[in-house]
Amino acid sequence: LAEAKAIGVIDGTAVDDVPAAICIAVPTGKIADCVANMVARYSEVPVFDVGSVKTPIIESLRARGALASCYVPCHPIAGSELRGVREARADMFKGRPIVITPVDETARAVVNVVVNWWQRIGGDVAEREPEEHDRIVAATSHLPHLLAFAFMEILADVDEADLRTHIGTGFLDFSRIAGADPIVWSDILYDNRESIRSWVEKLLERVSIDADKDVLRRRIERASALRNKLS
Repeated sequence: LAEAKAIGVIDGTAVDDVPAAICIAVPTGKIADCVANMVARYSEVPVFDVGSVKTPIIESLRARGALASCYVPCHPIAGSELRGVREARADMFKGRPIVITPVDETARAVVNVVVNWWQRIGGDVAEREPEEHDRIVAATSHLPHLLAFAFMEILADVDEADLRTHIGTGFLDFSRIAGADPIVWSDILYDNRESIRSWVEKLLERVSIDADKDVLRRRIERASALRNKLS
């Protein structure tokens, strides 16, 4: 907090005051504990998280009777592999998807307040079911990270000088997210492992080089067209 204040990321701290809102920004494996603690202390204050996995957190809170009406599960799909307060950006959420996954216990009035906050900083808010969120983000975020980590693992035994001689933009683009925080990503991959596994199975069916070059070309054309459409 002292560093954040010193470089102007925050205006100040007020740890003894009742907060207007509570944002839980910790690794996914710690979110349920933090939410349970906060809703017990501040039952009238909106509490939201920014974790990349939703269902395990919600199930954990429900099992312990701590799924409070003031809690709104959120996932801003923004940021990068960089970390630390010095990587903070005022425009981080501008134009970025913000997925919220309220459940039956969530008060709609609190949802509206949290949605308004995200929109005021430029976020594009969408509401989804927790399970659907976890299934899709497993493909769009978690599987790519798993592949990047695994890719770097298989290169660990290759001579570093040889690697550097052959590194181009393809390697840099593909491997960038392998530099992400190990604590954050071990939690994410573990917590959403079932959804990720289903996509891994689909991927293994496609990781092949066809004997017919024309078939291979058509596969690449379809993949390239979809990538260009989504970018």
